[in-house]
Amino acid sequence: MKNNKFSLLAVLMATLFSTTSIALQQNQLADFALDELKASANLVGLSAVSYNQKGEKWSRYVGYADKSAKLTLSVKTEFRYASVSKFVTTGLLAKLVSEGKVDLDESIYTYIPDFPKKQYDFTIRQLVTHTAGIPHYQALHDFNIDYSSTPYTSVQQGVSLFENRSLLHKPGSEYHYSSFAFNLLSLIIENAGKKPFLEQLTDMTSMLDTDSIKAEHFDAPNNNWSKLYNSNGDSLNRNNIGYKWAGGGLIGTAADLAKFGVSLLNDDTISTQTLQQFNIPQTFDNGDEIKVSRSFMGVGWRIKENRFGQQHFHHSGSITGARSHVSVFPKSNESMVLLTNTPWVVALDETAASLQILINAQPEKKCQLTQAHFGNKTSRVNLSFTEKDGMCIADIKLGKKLTNTLAGNTDKTKFSLMMTTDDKVALITPIGIFQGTMNDNKLSLEILAKLHEFIIKDPTS
Repeated sequence: MKNNKFSLLAVLMATLFSTTSIALQQNQLADFALDELKASANLVGLSAVSYNQKGEKWSRYVGYADKSAKLTLSVKTEFRYASVSKFVTTGLLAKLVSEGKVDLDESIYTYIPDFPKKQYDFTIRQLVTHTAGIPHYQALHDFNIDYSSTPYTSVQQGVSLFENRSLLHKPGSEYHYSSFAFNLLSLIIENAGKKPFLEQLTDMTSMLDTDSIKAEHFDAPNNNWSKLYNSNGDSLNRNNIGYKWAGGGLIGTAADLAKFGVSLLNDDTISTQTLQQFNIPQTFDNGDEIKVSRSFMGVGWRIKENRFGQQHFHHSGSITGARSHVSVFPKSNESMVLLTNTPWVVALDETAASLQILINAQPEKKCQLTQAHFGNKTSRVNLSFTEKDGMCIADIKLGKKLTNTLAGNTDKTKFSLMMTTDDKVALITPIGIFQGTMNDNKLSLEILAKLHEFIIKDPTS
């Protein structure tokens, strides 16, 4: 009996160490990718967090929250969410739809009858799919925005900046992205939920245990706030963004945003039926699907499925001193968040999807080749393989046109390529991480929604 107990203990310990080893290997891929990404893009600070239904799955914080004070990023660091605020506000809207308090196809005047009448009526669905014709930041001097002194204290103050402007077009006929549309949505949320917008936000974030998510009040700074930087790494003064809480004025941690995102998959938060409704590609009045960059427009957020079968709904943001992104992957019940305190020209949705692949993959440990050369009709690719920290990593040189695209604002002429045991690869560049596959005779890379395929020419073992 005693021997049996020791045998059982040995099996349990072996299983524990095996599981831990696998987790470390998976984290090693994503850790390396994020470190390389931050360095290649010259960012001051970059954080990434993934959550699943059990809690945090992976996180990485690299660089500084305050460069001059040498204060590094941490789980407590709060970033500007920029237009990812729209993702959070859409979550609030979905909750009200689930509760039967909002009908997406009702006129906005059902909920805000005092809003000045326009040349056309329009629905909440048109409002949140950016087809209502509400202006964005066109002719900002007309809006009399106070960026530096008086704190904004109500949603109505933000709505008053544009409420007397005409619509840009007939609702349902064109797509014009508008943060002010979400100002108007927050007023609808207030009236439908019978409580101030920020109170409803607090109710939801408290319910989901994501309390760091809140409006940024520039007159009440928090010690956890990250500093803001420009692309040269110089510190910036904080401006007043209280006029657009719902569309670009929220702040919080990366972990809370990731947790908020994955919580939207819970039926207790939003009904399955409502979530499905929000993740159907939306259409113009003529029936054409609304396409936004490399995604389709859902209700409030964007939806996408790539060549690797990853379906996700997502939103990105850009604002003074920040870039932001959140993706939620319903099939795997996972989220991925990227937040930085530096401006960045980057393919954020591709990067999030690539990191989601890496945290669920095993690294290729041994390099089978030292060099390989691939090509197609227009370009040639050269790879040099190195075993680094238990992973096979390749330096990859691409054709001039593709290199110029991927180098962004840097002068880089080669990039890193990571390999997994299931023939997937991740290309790390200054403008993001891109997915692909590589086998004995072909390299395929999906870059900015275009598939690039190369056939092997002369491998060197």
